[in-house]
Amino acid sequence: MINTETMKRTIIFLLTAIVAVSCEFLDPRPIEDLTTDELLGNAVYGEGLLAQAYAVLNTDYIDYTEYYTDNAVPSVPGGNSLALGNWTVQSNPIGEWDAWYEAIGYLNMYLRDCKNLLYSVSDPALNTILQKQRRGEAFFMRAWFEWMLLRTYAGYPDSGGECLGFPIVTSVLSTSDNLDRPRNTYEECVAQIAKDCDSAIVLLPKWYNGSAAYNNNSNTGRGSAMAAWALKARVYLYAASPAYGPSTQDLWIRAAQVAHDAMAYYGGNNLHDFNYTTNNSGSLNNIWIQPEYSSNNWEYAYYPPSLYGYGSCNPSQNLIDAFPASNGYPIDEATIFNPANPYASRDGRFDRFIFRNGTNYNGTVVQTYIGGADAPGGLSLQGTRTGYYLKKLLNTNVRLTPGDVTTSYRFRVFLSKTELYLNFIEAANEAYGPDDATLGFSANSVLALFRNRAGIDSDPATSGLQDQYRLDQAAAGKDAFRELVRNERRLELCFEGHRFWDLRRWNLPLDHTVNGVKITKSTLPDPTNLALEATVSTDYCSPWETLSAVNDGFTPTSATDGTHGKFGNWYSGNDWGWIQYDFAEPKSIAKSEIYWFTDGGGLLLPTEVYIEYYNSGTGSWETVENPSGYIVAADAWTTTVFNPVVTTGIRINFINSTESCGVIEWRVWPINYDSYDYVEVETHTFQDYMRYIPVPYNQTLIMSNLKQNSGW
Repeated sequence: MINTETMKRTIIFLLTAIVAVSCEFLDPRPIEDLTTDELLGNAVYGEGLLAQAYAVLNTDYIDYTEYYTDNAVPSVPGGNSLALGNWTVQSNPIGEWDAWYEAIGYLNMYLRDCKNLLYSVSDPALNTILQKQRRGEAFFMRAWFEWMLLRTYAGYPDSGGECLGFPIVTSVLSTSDNLDRPRNTYEECVAQIAKDCDSAIVLLPKWYNGSAAYNNNSNTGRGSAMAAWALKARVYLYAASPAYGPSTQDLWIRAAQVAHDAMAYYGGNNLHDFNYTTNNSGSLNNIWIQPEYSSNNWEYAYYPPSLYGYGSCNPSQNLIDAFPASNGYPIDEATIFNPANPYASRDGRFDRFIFRNGTNYNGTVVQTYIGGADAPGGLSLQGTRTGYYLKKLLNTNVRLTPGDVTTSYRFRVFLSKTELYLNFIEAANEAYGPDDATLGFSANSVLALFRNRAGIDSDPATSGLQDQYRLDQAAAGKDAFRELVRNERRLELCFEGHRFWDLRRWNLPLDHTVNGVKITKSTLPDPTNLALEATVSTDYCSPWETLSAVNDGFTPTSATDGTHGKFGNWYSGNDWGWIQYDFAEPKSIAKSEIYWFTDGGGLLLPTEVYIEYYNSGTGSWETVENPSGYIVAADAWTTTVFNPVVTTGIRINFINSTESCGVIEWRVWPINYDSYDYVEVETHTFQDYMRYIPVPYNQTLIMSNLKQNSGW
């Protein structure tokens, strides 16, 4: 805590540390010559106090608490002290009690001393705006550090009873004050944070998106009214959670209402543009961010070795298994999921967030299979412990290739629209159930926005996105929907420092066996193009085209390469065309590659495509299961991987809504699958009493009223 005896020295230090401030409110005299009263009236003094508080913010994006969960492990074995149980009350790796209280001390000084600072001599209106805005920032930042204290140190004392938070300090303390303060109750701390948020909301601009110097986007690292709303919603969500007392419906209703009000203040329940990279500070998903800076430090830390990174964060197989299939069903319930080909037909967030074996990143293919460049003993002795590397929030514009190293703008997101909406979903489900729209929209309707954004589609054959699993979980009631909500929260917020605290507040187990995967590449010979053995047929081939050209083994150079002949049909309205391969004996087929022909006129690329196989058991043609997609492209092979079929016939169906279609070559292949073996990587061990982190031991020795959390 800061006392007045050291204030003058502190002020001088702050003033000498501040840069890039308006010279209009600088006193021309050397700061050492200014009296304390003169310093207190100088705007640079106030800016310095705020700067000292902002400086305490953690700007490392990957929160270390992620390693204490079932989401990831650090690449170095044994580097996970808390999760492995290697900590004591005297040696606690979580929390920054002293730093957060020091920041609160600076903010209390600002709120006491800086009501009438002179920010502009020539513009009284601007002076009033800045006085108001900076005071709002001080309230918001104090609420933030109060929240950090509450989230980290809340718990039950040895004597039992009510859950306690932290000692509330809202004034500047001196040595003459009683510093032996007790911890306030959890709810008292919640009320204090909410009060500071409310004070900030009435003083701060909603956004920093104006044209004036005080509200343009260069100020996005400062607190805003929207940030105060989002923080208040987070605090109330935690307060309703079962870890801190009776999880009553009234508390959930309060949490849902505040989250709803924050969403309404934002502008409704529409998810706007959302970028999973770090180069879009203007994304409407961002509510409060660290100021941008140019760097490649994250890429150096987290890129796999083949991309010249250290691969420091290894996502777990546990997390990978939490990503559903592309139809929205968990992989243990999804009929389209193929364990022999586990990365096909998965939720699109998987490949956006995770480097896996086979990921093509800027032309480099990640190899985590045994013996691969990114496996242990490859380019790095360590390599990945789990078979995966972190990809989320890294920037594709950053290259680390020797001689071609680039940087990009980045920032840490402290509060986001994604989290705010997830807070509402959880609270609304607990308060009202999945489909109740008491607040104007339901938990289910807002969750649909996330699932739609992820591309979940349980019925690709129909127009629009369908999500039958979400609908089924909602129909099953609050408890079933809760599991879906928690999993969506895990996926959307992975590697952003939420998982550990979520598990704690839900009273879920912290002990986990973290799994990984060992991938062994197939040793079978390279497969051959089975089309070369097939008899080809079609519903129609125009007399001036050549059906036999499609399986003559030719490799085209472009979509207009008809030098070896080509197939073309005749447009007859909305009828589908097809090409079929028949085999003398059953063949195992799992991949199709087709090179489409187009002359830009009579022969065009198809608008729709699907593949069928002949099922001898039923005597009918059936659509292949789990196709990876039918993306039609010119001047390239269109590849579709699907669950293997054993068949004597395979057919590709196609249609263009206005013209005929052309094909140069169609290849079909078996797939030699790699083997995927799950392995245990790390076992996390938390004693029950570790659920509530201890108050720093040195503080309990100083302050006798500072009750320690139970078990410590």
